Amino acid sequence: MDVSGLLENKKFQGTAVITAAVFFVVILFFWNPAVLNYYPPCLFETVTGLLCPGCGGMRGTHQLLHFNFWEAYTLNPLVYVSTPLIIYSIVYYLALVVFNKQLPKVPVNSKTITIAAVVVLLFWIFRNL
Repeated sequence: MDVSGLLENKKFQGTAVITAAVFFVVILFFWNPAVLNYYPPCLFETVTGLLCPGCGGMRGTHQLLHFNFWEAYTLNPLVYVSTPLIIYSIVYYLALVVFNKQLPKVPVNSKTITIAAVVVLLFWIFRNL
């Protein structure tokens, strides 16, 4: 199988997503981004002094993994929007790879993308006021 065929293979995609997610979760669980300087700083914040929509996301996810729900929310409330989507992606690909079962896909169309973009843009503006 050539590389392009491999990248289109659903089982390969699922294995890649699951592997990346597990790696990401393990790293964030054991290495707190608020304490360690291994993680790169936000380029937007470094240049402008303002917070981007993702600022605090890794620290918030770390807190979420340790069941510190309020702390996660105060660092970045968007972790409560992104986390269910990430979890569903893992479950979706896990069902595909392990059980060979196709779950319903998250409906992504121009309307949902527009709504998500507006929510993120408003969050970005209001968190810097």
